[in-house]
Amino acid sequence: MRLIDTQGKTFQYAALSHCWGSAPQFTTTKSNWTKLAANISFDALPPLFQDAVIITRQLGLRFLWLDSLCIIQDSLRDWETESSKMGSIYQNSYVTISATNSGDGSGRCLAERRKPVKIPFENTLKKEFALRARRILDHHPKDNPDGGPARPIGPLSHRAWALQEVVLSTRVLHYTATELLFECKTSYRCECAPDRRACPTTPSLIPKAVASKDTNAVWDVWQRIVEKYSARDLTVGSDKLPAISGIASKIRKATHSDYMAGLWRGNLASDLLWSASSPVSTTAARFALETWRAPSFSWASLDTAVTHTQLDDEERDTFKATITLLTVAIKPKGMNPLGTLSDASITIRGPVTTASLCAELNRGEWTYVLIIKGTSTIRIAPDCLLVNTNVKHEDGGERKSVRRAQSDDPVEAFHAPVWCLTVARYDSLVTGLVLGVSERSPEAWERLGTFAAGTEAMQNLEEQDLTLV
Repeated sequence: MRLIDTQGKTFQYAALSHCWGSAPQFTTTKSNWTKLAANISFDALPPLFQDAVIITRQLGLRFLWLDSLCIIQDSLRDWETESSKMGSIYQNSYVTISATNSGDGSGRCLAERRKPVKIPFENTLKKEFALRARRILDHHPKDNPDGGPARPIGPLSHRAWALQEVVLSTRVLHYTATELLFECKTSYRCECAPDRRACPTTPSLIPKAVASKDTNAVWDVWQRIVEKYSARDLTVGSDKLPAISGIASKIRKATHSDYMAGLWRGNLASDLLWSASSPVSTTAARFALETWRAPSFSWASLDTAVTHTQLDDEERDTFKATITLLTVAIKPKGMNPLGTLSDASITIRGPVTTASLCAELNRGEWTYVLIIKGTSTIRIAPDCLLVNTNVKHEDGGERKSVRRAQSDDPVEAFHAPVWCLTVARYDSLVTGLVLGVSERSPEAWERLGTFAAGTEAMQNLEEQDLTLV
């Protein structure tokens, strides 16, 4: 075994999808890659990599892609170059070996299974048999038992990087604690249901939407993927956008739309209206990030699971954006144009009104309501815990506003001014963003949450140009 340079070569290969975990890694570095290009000892590999080699050979393949070995880990340039190709690497692999049940390199794919129990059985002819049964993990979709992607259970199913590795693959072998699952673009099979049945699968999500030639279907798939992705864990927070950039590249190719820090120009109104999945409380506190990673209008600016508004056919027909995108400034930090950012902003024209935002603690849960003159109170969905603040201007003055709370902020009740930007209308509702003055850029605005109200609450509003950061 050895590392090979694949430049200009075409061949079939397997790719491993796995958790790195906290165990020591066997990696390629600038100091050892020439040695590994000459020879890699099988015994030097961690148990999981050994199993991946065995599986690859048993499948009759000669080549295996392992991220920790095929990317020089202490070279930022190589990592940025190769990580931007991750989507195509898994998309073009002959098969992806998914180590679903392995928490790190010490966990095996080819592990001993739980021993079955022996059950004496006598049939109607008084003939005795010994039945054997073994418990399995239920991976069949509970909400749709007759169809829907399989749901393999294991540590890998909680890792953010692993999602695009399955979404973009052509074929996937999931090694779970109790059985083997096979998934491709048309069906999935498992040991407890080995018959092939055409059904939705994870690798078919994007191809099926693209084949429908309905752009809305592609936007829906992106939002559903973001919802699943945002609920997963990342060891390195700055990987939030790089770890989904392979899927973003696929969506961009299908829609020819501009990518804006996790949102799309062609679906901007709908994409802006994401919301945090859970309420904020004293026991489930949610805060702003200590280090800037993405603009506030992007779901990538927080470490929380998000949801998007799911419209039925009638609501979709009446959905109308009330904003106009004027300018976009997205600045990638490295070599991946869809990856890490150094700065980002958008300027939008839309209907705006001022309001007072009130924060109250009720039975352990923080609630935030808007008070707009001439209307009843409107409860908002906050992005995280919020605090009032005084933002300093360049001229030395201060402006009272609201911002996302940091983990060391005292969280208390308040009453402070905010702006409300109406983003879209559908049926008899208007929905939009609650904004506070940005401390990073006092002439711009940062997102605090979303609101929805009856159309009578947001009538005859003046349009203004706002820069969101």
